[in-house]
Amino acid sequence: MKPYHFYGWQTANIRDNNGLDPRDYYDLLSTVWSAETCAPRMRSEWTENNRTRGQCSITAFLIQDLFGGKVYGVPLKDGNFHCFNRVGDCVFDLTSEQFGDVRLDYSNCPEQFRKVHFAKDEKRRRYELLKARLSKITPVIRPMRAQNLPRYGAIYAEAFSGEPWNDPWDRKDAEIHVGELLESKQAYGLEYVLNGEVAGFILGTSMLFHYGRTFEINDLAVAPEYQRQGIARRLLTHCLGDIREQGMVGVHLITAGEGVLPRFYEEFGFKKETEVILMGAELEG
Repeated sequence: MKPYHFYGWQTANIRDNNGLDPRDYYDLLSTVWSAETCAPRMRSEWTENNRTRGQCSITAFLIQDLFGGKVYGVPLKDGNFHCFNRVGDCVFDLTSEQFGDVRLDYSNCPEQFRKVHFAKDEKRRRYELLKARLSKITPVIRPMRAQNLPRYGAIYAEAFSGEPWNDPWDRKDAEIHVGELLESKQAYGLEYVLNGEVAGFILGTSMLFHYGRTFEINDLAVAPEYQRQGIARRLLTHCLGDIREQGMVGVHLITAGEGVLPRFYEEFGFKKETEVILMGAELEG
């Protein structure tokens, strides 16, 4: 995990419906915070190197939209409040970097209410601008769709043909392979949409064994141009969360690679069960 510098980043492990955590939103917001979204009284202090300056309240209420919880405010010497988020036991402040090395006291802070903050029309308009900008670049995780089969086939062919144990995949054959799985009544698949384009997908089927219902992951693929952006992690995290909610007792992973279990899957708790291709993990926690 790469290091961040905002308060609470190490424990900001909550996720929204798209499998994103506050660190992901920090990355996204860093591309849309601007002088336009900065509080007018601080606008002259906003720079590209201090992008969080003057963004606290609109950011905190926008994060509340995504994760719930409450917004609190650290009292400042000028009589204003610096807003931050608390979701359950998780406390974090995406805009704390604007204070440099100054450490704020996040204990016993008063709750902040959007009705009060957005009574100021300029603040409400800045919030709406930031929200609109963020929505354009926020990825969406949703069920796979039959009309996107050509894209799935292209992603599969490109993602897996480069592996040393796989012969090159023809896009049409890959599309047929994914389509056959998707047509199964027991199929479950998610696609990851970024900037209006499918960037990756995860696809599997549920199976009934004597010890209960188990999910089998057949394919997890990300287009080469979108790799190394955490997309596979978010897809698998979302998938495992759904499986737990459905009451399944376990999940198995089907992979190639002569029995080698990639470290990526080990980090999720998968363990090798056979000498060749079947790995599994109990759905705990």
